[in-house]
Order: sequence, then C-alpha cells, then structure tokens
Amino acid sequence: MIVAVASDVLAALPRLAAAALPREACGLLVGRAVAHGVAVTGLAPSRNLAASEDAFEIDTALQLSLQRRLRGTAETVVGVWHSHPAGTPAPSARDAEGAWEAGLAWLITAGEQTTAWRALGDGQGFARAEIAR
Repeated sequence: MIVAVASDVLAALPRLAAAALPREACGLLVGRAVAHGVAVTGLAPSRNLAASEDAFEIDTALQLSLQRRLRGTAETVVGVWHSHPAGTPAPSARDAEGAWEAGLAWLITAGEQTTAWRALGDGQGFARAEIAR
C-alpha cells in the first residue's frame, strides 16, 4: 500500500504531536482511494479521550460528524493518525489490538518522523506501507 500524504498534512503532524505532550495526539485522515493505496488530503485532529497518557481514543462524535460532512463527496475517512511521544513511529501491541478495519491507513508520528501502515483488520496488526509525498 502507498499512502500519498499532502505536504501540509505531513508537516503538521510533528507540530500537533508536540502540542499534545505528554499525551498521544490523534486524528482521522481524510482522502480517497487511489491505485495501490490512498491519497490523504486532510486531517481532522481529535481530542484524545483515552484515560492513559500512552494510549489514544478518537472522539466518536468527531468521526460521525466527519462522515456526515463527507457524505456525497469524493472524499472519505481513509485512516487514523496518532503519535508516540516516548517511543518509535512503529505500531505498538495496543495499536495492533485496535486495528479494527482492514485496509485502513495508519500514520504514526514520533518526534519528526512519521511512518505509514495498513491495518490487517480484526486486531491482526499491520503491514508496512510507503509514504509518498
């Protein structure tokens, strides 16, 4: 899978992650399906509703309102983004458990580095994806 990310979205991720410290930052990726992957054209940052600082939970109200707003357009929710404040930009065991929807793109930011992953679904983890700009 290739995850083409708009340059302004990619540039915003480390800033949003730093602003959320010491908690994980999170949000939904907006875009469309393209050959061999997805094109991310926007990001909808979410409040992190997780009780723990080293976890994330996206606000379902944001997800529902975003899905309603995108209905009838060429764009949809294509993925999830979150940060790892004290770790690497690789999925954790907790991330793998939360990878509920097969094919969903996940971007993970740690420091200035962001990596891309494709969810395998049903808590089965991830396959590495390539970020294209």
